[in-house]
Amino acid sequence: MFELARIFKKAPLGITIVLVMDIAEIILLSLNPFVIGLCIDGILDQNYFWFHALIFLQVLLIAIRVANKFLDTRIYEQVIESESNSYYENAIRTNANDSQISSRLNLVDEIPNFFEIELVQIIDMFGGITISLVYIFITSGLPLLLVAIIISGLVYISTKKWHREIAGNNIKLQDYDETKEEIILGRDKQHFKCFTKIILNLRIMNSDLDAKAYLMTDILQAGLLIFAMAFTIHIGNYTSGQLFSIITYIIMLNERVCEINEVRVRIYDLMDSISRLERNDK
Repeated sequence: MFELARIFKKAPLGITIVLVMDIAEIILLSLNPFVIGLCIDGILDQNYFWFHALIFLQVLLIAIRVANKFLDTRIYEQVIESESNSYYENAIRTNANDSQISSRLNLVDEIPNFFEIELVQIIDMFGGITISLVYIFITSGLPLLLVAIIISGLVYISTKKWHREIAGNNIKLQDYDETKEEIILGRDKQHFKCFTKIILNLRIMNSDLDAKAYLMTDILQAGLLIFAMAFTIHIGNYTSGQLFSIITYIIMLNERVCEINEVRVRIYDLMDSISRLERNDK
């Protein structure tokens, strides 16, 4: 948190403006299924108010996205440039070897990228989950809400172990990356083959763990989606627009829940990067 606060102070106004636009984009995208559902029902009743509202929201979304694209790279890249220069100046005053300096310079952008990518993903994740559950409860009532919460909890719990192992393997990969240049300079073909084999095995392990997590997630999500469709059809009191919105929010809920453990991996990676960069500051 100290490191995040330190980076934020380097461009507080710019980072705040970009984050506000990111949040506005998340809200507009999260409201899309609700507005489209109303739009469908309205058009069927020859009422075009929500159709016009949808057009306005899409134009607003485009304007926010374009403005965001113009600003975020300029703001965050300036912070990364400043951090890279500061780290390099500190690193050359320490006993860090060239391989470590080169590897850790690649980590400097991890903290600014947290604001640009991970923090936005976290806000989008929790915002999407909250809006989806609220709409499901208001429209479909408690039974479907409870099933959605139970399935979402099972997705998180059942894949948590595998994502923790992925985070551990990422730390090992970064350890090996810090020795890569030394191995290259050693000109030892056999040593380099052993090195690349270890990297390959770690990446295969992560791929297998990721496949397990996706398999479990997809099975649970498919079960929730099928149950939601059967439940809504059985109740039979929904308009076409409401059916569209319910199913879309179920899909949104599934997508956001499966991101929870992925975000945890990125946070572990960020903590490891900060730890490595701090070693040369002491």
